[in-house]
Amino acid sequence: MLKMEDMQHSFGAFKKNSSNSKDNKEEELVYVNLQKKTPKTSETLVIETNKQKQNLSDLEAKNEQLTLEKRDLQIQTEDLRMNMTKLENLTEHLTAEKKFFENQTKEMTVNMTILQTQIEQLRNNTDRHNRTKTAIIKYSTFPVDFFCSDGVCKACPKDWIQFQESCYFFNHSPSPWKTWDESRQLCQSNNSDLVVISSQEEQTFIKSTIKYYYDFWHGYWIGLRRIKNNWIWVDDSQETLGYWNNLESSDNFATIIQNATLNESWIQVKNSFLNRFICEIEALVF
Repeated sequence: MLKMEDMQHSFGAFKKNSSNSKDNKEEELVYVNLQKKTPKTSETLVIETNKQKQNLSDLEAKNEQLTLEKRDLQIQTEDLRMNMTKLENLTEHLTAEKKFFENQTKEMTVNMTILQTQIEQLRNNTDRHNRTKTAIIKYSTFPVDFFCSDGVCKACPKDWIQFQESCYFFNHSPSPWKTWDESRQLCQSNNSDLVVISSQEEQTFIKSTIKYYYDFWHGYWIGLRRIKNNWIWVDDSQETLGYWNNLESSDNFATIIQNATLNESWIQVKNSFLNRFICEIEALVF
């Protein structure tokens, strides 16, 4: 096998022998080209080896750094997993507490509703008691037997009809009928008086309750009479509704009849005319 020096020598000799006509400049160019193709020296290899070692060392350092970073990420991941578990447990606990408080709120709402109902009942009972007390105080002697038959107090006496805050007794007796004065005396003997009609609603109630009997002119005495050409109720209030049927009459006492229109059902008659009657008393509201 030829050595590098022999190759150089032979190549140089070849050039000289084959190209004697070329000048020295061309020989120098061939020689330079030959040097470029010469293999690397041991010094160059050492340098490259050191570079590779340095690169390897750098790669190992980076690998070690990445390993540390990976370990840190694994630790952070584990911490996050633990924190997530804690949060899930906390969420579950808070959810249970929320449900507990919701149930308590519902129970408190029900209890509050019950208390409000009880308070309203107590308020109503108090108001009823006060009204009953007021109604009783109006009597100099309260007619216990009248309102409290059979030991039980009621808003109206037996056989009386309640409408709004009054009780009414409709005398439907077939006979004997009474004069206006006699009828009033009977009402007063039962702690009441002849009816005072003070509204359209009361007129409608009374008109729908009375009955037709005997003839057109017979009706029920009401607590209305003419005093000094003014129609006055038995409670001394002025008559203002004017549901008259025979306003041109000169008679001084009034009845209400069934066989007439609602707003023309009051008849002017004499005191001596015999009729049924209607008594009214304030209901014992309690």
